[in-house]
Amino acid sequence: MTIHKTALVEDGAIIHEAAEIGPYAVIGPNVTVGEGTKIGAHVVLDGHTIVGSNCRIYAGAAVGLEPQDLKYKNEPTGVIIGDNVTIREYVTVHRGTGERSTLIGAESFLMNYVHVAHDCKIGKGVILTNNTCFAGHVEVGDYAVFSGFCIFHQFVRVGRSVMVGGMTGSRVDLPPFTICDGRPAVVRGVNVIGLRRQKMKPETRAAIKLAYKILYRYGLNTTQAITRIEEEVPPLPEIKEITDFFANSKRGVAEAFTDAGETSVMAEEVPVDTI
Repeated sequence: MTIHKTALVEDGAIIHEAAEIGPYAVIGPNVTVGEGTKIGAHVVLDGHTIVGSNCRIYAGAAVGLEPQDLKYKNEPTGVIIGDNVTIREYVTVHRGTGERSTLIGAESFLMNYVHVAHDCKIGKGVILTNNTCFAGHVEVGDYAVFSGFCIFHQFVRVGRSVMVGGMTGSRVDLPPFTICDGRPAVVRGVNVIGLRRQKMKPETRAAIKLAYKILYRYGLNTTQAITRIEEEVPPLPEIKEITDFFANSKRGVAEAFTDAGETSVMAEEVPVDTI
């Protein structure tokens, strides 16, 4: 264990013998730091916060402080951070409210000045680029990617493998496997490159593309579109993920981009072997 002589580690904190604590870091009494994790200079870890193994938290980050929620009454909540997470300079991650914790999935990467508010659930392998901000209770699926300066309303859901363009804002849900951009956010197409990188099979990508064409291009309401998808699209787990996402949305789902000067990826007829 390497703890800098200027660091303040309060009694009760559990620090793995293979962890490192940098100068002037402050570690609260209910914090656990896992094996191989490196805590940088001036980092603050507080609350009932658990940091996994082989994480890196850079200078000035603050994790597990009280939420910006007037309903919070000093409940013993915290943040749970998975293994191999990188948190860059001046990121803020607030602890949960009630009996909940804020969750950061394994292998996620939070860049400078990202803010994750209370009770958010960030999936595995998520990338949050500089200055992206989530209000409370936002849920993000695995492998979603956010460009810089994105901002999301409370309780918004972002599906798995979504690619979000820079300076995008949304008060509604962003469906899985899509590219979304704008303020307000609209669906620009299927995240083909991201799905290829995740080695998703061509037939699965083709099914996803067809499902979104039915949802957005056939002039149907959500119930009608889901029924038609169930009739015409192969019953793959990814298709069930899409239809469940729409069926369970409480805030509504982003609309498709429609501009006479541009064509959405979903409106094109693309051969299966090129998807």
